[in-house]
Amino acid sequence: MCELNPKVCLENVQNGLLSPFEYLKQANKCLSSPIHRPVGREYVIRALNEREIFEKQCKLLKSLVRKAGLYPYLKMFSPQDETSDTELLLSLYQSEFDPSFVFHSMQAKIYNILISGKNVVLSAPTSMGKSAIVDSLIASNKFKKIVIVVPTIALIDETRRRISKAFGNKFQVIYHGSQERRKDKVVYILTQERVNEREDLQNIDLFVLDEFYKLAFSQEEKTRAIALNIALSKLLTVSKQFYMIGPYIDAIRGMEVLKREYVFIPSDFNTVALNVNEYNIKPNDIFSKNAQLKKILNASSGQTIIYCRSQRSIDQVVTSMDYLPFNISSREVEDYYLWLKRFYGSNWCYSRALKLGVGVHHGALPRALQQKTIELFNKNEIKYLLCTSTLIEGVNTVAENVVIYDNRRSNWSIDEFTHKNIAGRAGRMNKHLIGNVFCLESLPNKELQSNVVDLPLGQQSADTPLNLLAGIQAEHLSGNSSEYLSRFSTSSEVPLDLLRRHSSYNVDVIEAAYSFVASLPAGSMKVLSTKKIPDGYYLELLARFIKIVESGSLQKLQLHFQDNNDLKNRMAWYIYADSHTSYMCERIGYIYKNREDVQLRSEATDKELKIARNIFKHSIPRALTLFQDLLNYEFSKLKLDFKSDLGYLVHLFENSHLPSSFAALEEMGIAIETLDKIVTERLSLISIEALCKYIRAYYKTCERLSSVDKMFIALALK
Repeated sequence: MCELNPKVCLENVQNGLLSPFEYLKQANKCLSSPIHRPVGREYVIRALNEREIFEKQCKLLKSLVRKAGLYPYLKMFSPQDETSDTELLLSLYQSEFDPSFVFHSMQAKIYNILISGKNVVLSAPTSMGKSAIVDSLIASNKFKKIVIVVPTIALIDETRRRISKAFGNKFQVIYHGSQERRKDKVVYILTQERVNEREDLQNIDLFVLDEFYKLAFSQEEKTRAIALNIALSKLLTVSKQFYMIGPYIDAIRGMEVLKREYVFIPSDFNTVALNVNEYNIKPNDIFSKNAQLKKILNASSGQTIIYCRSQRSIDQVVTSMDYLPFNISSREVEDYYLWLKRFYGSNWCYSRALKLGVGVHHGALPRALQQKTIELFNKNEIKYLLCTSTLIEGVNTVAENVVIYDNRRSNWSIDEFTHKNIAGRAGRMNKHLIGNVFCLESLPNKELQSNVVDLPLGQQSADTPLNLLAGIQAEHLSGNSSEYLSRFSTSSEVPLDLLRRHSSYNVDVIEAAYSFVASLPAGSMKVLSTKKIPDGYYLELLARFIKIVESGSLQKLQLHFQDNNDLKNRMAWYIYADSHTSYMCERIGYIYKNREDVQLRSEATDKELKIARNIFKHSIPRALTLFQDLLNYEFSKLKLDFKSDLGYLVHLFENSHLPSSFAALEEMGIAIETLDKIVTERLSLISIEALCKYIRAYYKTCERLSSVDKMFIALALK
């Protein structure tokens, strides 16, 4: 019967309680029913994973693979069994970008709809193979200008690698703010913030928006959702066609207001099956969770991702893994470990984990370390990978098993949607047909309501943030929103244009920031307009302003206190440091000199990395850019002959003491410690493309570079 569990049915076949023929007969019944078709597909996938059991029913199983639309899996059968109609079918479903890649039926359906010129909003599981559709669209030569919007810089780099490898000879690939368009055929790979910053996005043939569910406001910070809605508004006005992708969504509400027709495709097309194991351990019962994790790892042979809520949770799991033997798998990994000890210390969680053959991945890690972790895991040089949500959100991994250690994301409980997204990382098409998911805590409650994405851009109301309304295109403003903006422009001292340029800030924050600027005495304003390198008083003013506009991000790292000079001191140390590397080495040295405990040293190292990534590279440049614009607005308003230019400081913090082109290489995965060895004034003047070409040609013979430096370069520029 169709309602039977395919996993249980297969176990019955293995135990002799059900014949292979009866199993496939049930699969056929399910595939013949629109309601049970996904179950039928799971029957087929599980049978393919145990093909030797169905050897006598080979032709029938092959027929069911075709009926299920799982055409790529036809290649699993012996070539001698191929018939002319199978060869024809495989040729019909070949991808444009790679003749060896075969579409399954859902991929082909979506591709054909898009090629016909229609807009598509697709909801599909992680394992469906959505990126192959994008690559085939590029290969079709129908689109000359394409924008791909991804949620993180890590995904920019992963997508850049894939697109550059396949299409770099035909298309210019733009992924960094310092790049200028040189070719007619171009693929932009950008985060929403970079979409909003670029001024050359015109006459776009197609834009692809990945993880479109992030358009909706969540219980977490709204800033990135606002930026994504502003980016969507911009792209809708300059693009002929769009393709929006996300998992497990039943509908998107608000698109109809934007007057763009589209086809919504909610698909449950899975190419792998999951075995889900539940243990119902209480969230705070760390002892039981660690004991069960040990049992799971001892019993599992495949590559395993372990999802944790936070860096602290990762650290305590690593500490509990003392049952693992030291496992440095190669000379390259040994050299890498010694490099980590030198720059970040042997007590740091990442270093301790690597020594055990365990990888760590979270948002505060330097990108070179993130990418090296993924490479080692995908090459099977490390077997276990501990991660937070940064890895779950789209980064490509090949894992047979996923352990969901925590049912939380930072301080928030995860819902069924997020849980399914994490579980979807288990298994991989053509690699692991069956994925194993181990849920240590109770599963989230199944929500009865459908999972609908509410689009703020298309559902404007009195509660819509004013900075969102200021940032979107005029044609997407409702009548009430236009009136709201008009009332604001006449009642507020902050000009609407300034709010539009700084839409990542809430209006009340910008108004508080302006009040601070307006209250400054003339002498202070003169200091801020004449000095390039800040002294003590200058730094005091900057720190006071940053605490006003970035209190949320500073509070997470205890840098927000008004009566504390920690932020000011750190800014001074960083500004006057010779390089990012020298600053970090000084801070790590201080930690090891003043703390004895392994855990405290590790936590302090993580804090320093968070400050470097979140505060220095993001919060401070954003705040200083706002400060500069507010100062110059006030100078103009008061008719003072002053001009503030904080560009030097913005560049220094945003680019980690590096020229822009070298900062782009850091995003691509070359460690800052490596870049600090090779940066020169002459090289800083050339484009990213020319710099990459130069380094590729000469890095192997450069005596200043160690084997680990060369490893980072080879990985980033291959």
